[in-house]
Amino acid sequence: MRLRNITVGADPELFIVNEKTGKVVSSIGIIPGEKGNAWKSDDMPEGFGIEVDNILGEFNIPPCRTKEEFINNIEYMKDYIDRFVKEKNPDLGIQCIASREVDEDQLQSDEAKLFGCSPDFNAYTEMENEKPDGESTNLRSAGFHIHIGYDNNDIDTSVQLVKYLDLYLGVPAVIDDPDKKRRSLYGKAGSFRLTPYGVEYRSLSSAMMKDKKTLKKVWYRIVSAIDAFNNERELPSSSAVRKAIDNSSVEMAKKLVEQFDLV
Repeated sequence: MRLRNITVGADPELFIVNEKTGKVVSSIGIIPGEKGNAWKSDDMPEGFGIEVDNILGEFNIPPCRTKEEFINNIEYMKDYIDRFVKEKNPDLGIQCIASREVDEDQLQSDEAKLFGCSPDFNAYTEMENEKPDGESTNLRSAGFHIHIGYDNNDIDTSVQLVKYLDLYLGVPAVIDDPDKKRRSLYGKAGSFRLTPYGVEYRSLSSAMMKDKKTLKKVWYRIVSAIDAFNNERELPSSSAVRKAIDNSSVEMAKKLVEQFDLV
């Protein structure tokens, strides 16, 4: 099945930090909106919104069809949240990074200890991924979840697409974003959720939206993954892909990048 009428969206997470101390600040009480019920200001275009997820800030963008839309929408929301938190406290800002250790005083609420309201799944085992325990660690991680919409979507197509996204996005990201701590919590190979319009790919971290140059890479890799899927190009063994991503193996990732001429 070829993917048709494709859209690309995202619901990225980011850290709020005190730019003077460098410490993470919980977004609870700073950013409005709750998980699944994003807050939208009167001046925010349709399809955008912000909310709290654990202690992180999260935002939504509308579905995109071009590189320019994708990059501009994400940069717009990054700038919006940065301005929003600075209005609350001029010392605050945002940080797009895979993971941070957070001081205990920022983790006192029930929400700060809650990981993963909804389960995600593994495209290789087709089983639910184990949910991390937010009570046992001060490590928090931020994801850059990519949403692919397409006509007449079905489960088998979405699961197969995730494997192409793993090769073309997840594997090169191991080189660009070598953080190993987040992958101990989230972002394992094949991580996905089904959506009414297609699939949500959940392996990338917030570090992959740190600047326009990196976002451009992400867009081209999404396009390459979809093209490879539509043309039924060869995939490597699942064990090689899972070793590269799950173990943050830069060595294995580089081998796959060379073998499949990835960007």
